[in-house]
Parts: sequence; C-alpha cells; structure tokens
Amino acid sequence: MGNRSCQLSAISHQLDGVRSVLVAVLLLMFLVAGCTTQAQRRVEAEQHWNQVRARVKYQLATQQFEHGQIEAAVASVTEAIAAENSSADQYLLLAHCHLEQGQLAAARLALGEAERCAPQSPEVEYTLGLLAERTDQLEVALDHYRRARTLNDSVVDYLVAEAECLVALGRTEEALVLVNANLDRFDSDGTLELLLAHIALLLDDKEMAVHNLRLAMERSGCGSPSAAANGCAGLLEECGRLLSETGRYAEAVALLRPYLEAQREVSPSLVLALGAAYLATDRVDEAKRLLREELQHHPNLAEGWMLLARTALMTGDWMTTRRCADQLARLAPRSAPTFLLQGFVCWKQSDLRAAEEALRKAVSLDPHDRVAHDLLERVLEESGHAPAAPAPDRRALHGDLDMKAGDG
Repeated sequence: MGNRSCQLSAISHQLDGVRSVLVAVLLLMFLVAGCTTQAQRRVEAEQHWNQVRARVKYQLATQQFEHGQIEAAVASVTEAIAAENSSADQYLLLAHCHLEQGQLAAARLALGEAERCAPQSPEVEYTLGLLAERTDQLEVALDHYRRARTLNDSVVDYLVAEAECLVALGRTEEALVLVNANLDRFDSDGTLELLLAHIALLLDDKEMAVHNLRLAMERSGCGSPSAAANGCAGLLEECGRLLSETGRYAEAVALLRPYLEAQREVSPSLVLALGAAYLATDRVDEAKRLLREELQHHPNLAEGWMLLARTALMTGDWMTTRRCADQLARLAPRSAPTFLLQGFVCWKQSDLRAAEEALRKAVSLDPHDRVAHDLLERVLEESGHAPAAPAPDRRALHGDLDMKAGDG
C-alpha cells in the first residue's frame, strides 16, 4: 500500500511537470502569434497609410497640373509614386507633366510604367499618341488613337484626336466622314461641331463652317449674350469673321454686338471684329465710338488704329485720320500702307512737306504701289517740283489700305 502511494505521488509530480511544460509552450505560442499579428497589423497599417498618402499627393498633383503649376505637379506625383508605385493614373499624370515640359524621353519612361500597371489601357494608348505627335510620327499616333478608341469608343477625346491626326496627314475628307459617322453617339457640348467647322474651313466651305460654328456656340452655352466669356470669345470671333467674309455683315453685328454689351471684358480682337462689321454696314459713328473706347484701353493696337483711320476717311475727319496715321507710324515703322495714309492726310491738310516725306517712305517700302506714286507726283507738282499728276480720291486710297492692312 505504501509503495502504491509512492507511485501515485511520483506520477502526480510527473503530470505537474508536463502541465508546466504545456503551459510554457502554449504561452510561447500565444506570444509568437501575438507578435506575428502585431507585425502584420503594422505592415497593413503602413500599406494603408502609403495608399492614403499616395491618393492625397496624386489629387494635389492633379490640381497643380490643371493650374499650370507643372514643376510642383511633378514633385507631388513623384512623391505619390514613391508611396504607391502600382497606379497607372499616377504615371499617366507624370507623363503629361513631362509632355508639357517638352521632356519626351521622360514622358516615354513614365508611359512604360503606366503600361506595366495597366496593360491594354485606352488612356495609355491615347497618351502614347500624343507623344508620337510631338515627334511628328503622325502614322504612329493615328494607330495609337485608333487603338484607344477600340478599347473605349465612348470617349470623345479619342475620336477628336483621331480626326485631327487625319487632318494633319492631309486626309481631310476621311476625317469629315469619321466625325459625321459618330456625331450622334455623343451628348454634344460643341466639341465635334467645332471640329467639323475647322474641317469645313480646310475644305474652303465657309457656309458649312458658319453653320457648325453656330451649332458649337449653341451647344457649348455660348449662344446667348449672357454667356460666360470663358471659352466663348474664340467661337464668336471666328463666327463673326466668317459671317463678314461671306458678306453677311448684318448677321455679324447681330451676333457680336449684344455679346460685347453683356461682358465686362472681352478680347480686343472681338472688338475689332465688331468694328469691321459696323464699317461694312455703314454704321460709321458706332464703329468710331467703339474703336475710340477700345484704343483708350489698348493704345498699341495697330489694327484698331487702322480701322479707326478707315472710319475717319469715310467721313472726311482729317484730324482723327492724322492722329491714327501718326500712331501707326510709331507702331509699324516698316509698313508702306501706314506712310501712304500719313502722306494722304498730310496732303489733305495742305502740309506738303510732311506729305512728301511720308510718301517717299511709302514708295521706298513698296516701290510697286501705284497709289503712293501717283500721290507723291501730285504733292511734288503742288510743291512746284514736278509735272501735274491726277490726285487719288478717297475711295482709291480706302481700297489700297484695305488690300494692304495686313502688310504691317
């Protein structure tokens, strides 16, 4: 009995030892598991933080790019890539930044990384097309634009890029067919209509160009006088100019006048377009008032002084004409029409010495100018230096100035 008691006591001690070992092993296992879980959590937390940081930096870089802060955008998107290097969008933005900077090799490298992150990406193909165009590889660019449109035919920019590339390659008719075939597939904001207008101009179809420009204005929100100035001035100016070129001057006035009256600030070229339309419809006083006001704000606008000179010529306002001529001589000292105008108005004011000086300059700048030669002979004859010659009338001078207004 005593022996059995000793045996039981020994077994109990052995079990206690085993329990101690098991407890120690289990404790160690829990500690190891706890450390592993904690390390995994740290890694996951760090990955999550890097993703968040990359998104924030990418958004910042996008805003900087849109505001033209290209160097800052490069720095921000580079930080985003350092935090998370698997985003094609980040590499694409970096590529666009480098394209803006003219760093084509760097743009190509960024696009290679974007393609690694997102194979078969339409946006990567589109940007590769932009890069190819920068290096005058138009056929290569066209292939990229077509692949982009094959991968996603719902993006209007891909269609526009393909059509513009066809135009650049001289395949204008093909571009016209392409745009017309896809015109009804997009909610129009005027982009495609504007492209059709430019293609029509290349085909010398001004009537079709005007038609599409009007559609572009209407669909882009530029069709009403109260439309915001941003993005509208170019459309209005081009449409107004084409209306004048096709002899539809009254329509040009009807288009441009209410727009200018509704805006606080407009481009000088838009004011000049309206001034020219006023002149063509014999609204000389309105043209004179408009141009004088514009030249107070932009005194170095040579075309404005030429238009104002034309209004003054039409009404025999020699004082205004001479002021315009003097301003033009300052702004365009190598322009023959400027000195022809100056010589003519000096002659009308009986300032023969100044007229002779100006007309000699006009003849030296343009030896083939018949009107300048005739007027110089008349001035010399009246000064007692040469035989009589017929004096050019105001209409002859007006036509000569019209033909040469762009020479200076």
